[in-house]
Amino acid sequence: AGTVMSGEHQDRLEQVVEVGPPVRRTLLHNGHEVSVPQYLQVFPCFAVSGADRELVAGPPAERRALLDRFVFLTRPGYFDDLKQYRRALRQRNAALVNGVGSREMAAWEEPLAAAAARVVAGRRGGAEVISSIFAETYRVIGGKSTPPLTLSYRGESWLEHDSDPEKVEVLYRQRYNETRVRDRQAGFTLEGPHRHDLNLRSDGRDARYLLSSGQAKVVAASLRLATLAQLEKERREEFTVIVDDVDAELDREALLRLLAFLGSDRQVLLSSTNDQVAESANGPTQCLWLADGEFVDMESDLNE
Repeated sequence: AGTVMSGEHQDRLEQVVEVGPPVRRTLLHNGHEVSVPQYLQVFPCFAVSGADRELVAGPPAERRALLDRFVFLTRPGYFDDLKQYRRALRQRNAALVNGVGSREMAAWEEPLAAAAARVVAGRRGGAEVISSIFAETYRVIGGKSTPPLTLSYRGESWLEHDSDPEKVEVLYRQRYNETRVRDRQAGFTLEGPHRHDLNLRSDGRDARYLLSSGQAKVVAASLRLATLAQLEKERREEFTVIVDDVDAELDREALLRLLAFLGSDRQVLLSSTNDQVAESANGPTQCLWLADGEFVDMESDLNE
């Protein structure tokens, strides 16, 4: 349980877990039970960490997750679209493995195609918004030494020229019908939003093969903060940002640009093994030290 504040507004968030079987979790907002999407919308928190390099060098699933979270935070109904797609995908995959007939396969593919079209529409819109904001955050945080990058949503090649959700649904329904034999052999559905990517390119080439480790972290931080900037613009409030292991692979100049971008009015939580990092922070700071898994008083405990 915890209490969060935005301006003069205060919210209490609680999670109550009942040990089963089955295990049951109840989410509470100001004492009232709420759904998962309602709970997640109350206090979005953004984190930048060394692991974010996977947004550049890692598998598409990392980039899809970032895009899905952004679309959900700006359009809460997307949570249900994604949930319905994943459920329909599991059902078709099970039908493929169990070798069901064409009529039953078509019954599973119809809701899958409809959900796929909604997910693609949400992601395309989200990627378009992020792309314009990313260009600015990347320019500010990366400085002059980083290579130019473009950001785009990439799906199947046969889908690129159709943006109307109804047409996309029809195309998926046709495609699922055409690829049943292939997908039966594979044991799962080989096409759809679960295989799409948020594409980062520089001079027409995949960025992962061009960027150094430090540059990749700058790009990843810029992606995270682009989603933050757009959400704050839409909701007209500032959110907490966590920067974990803040100075790992970020040179001092890049770190200062990142902190300047975040400003001094929001709550920023920085973690580092270097206690001098606090000197780079904007505005008043409070320092906490962690030793052997516990917070300690630097002046007393560590000097004893």
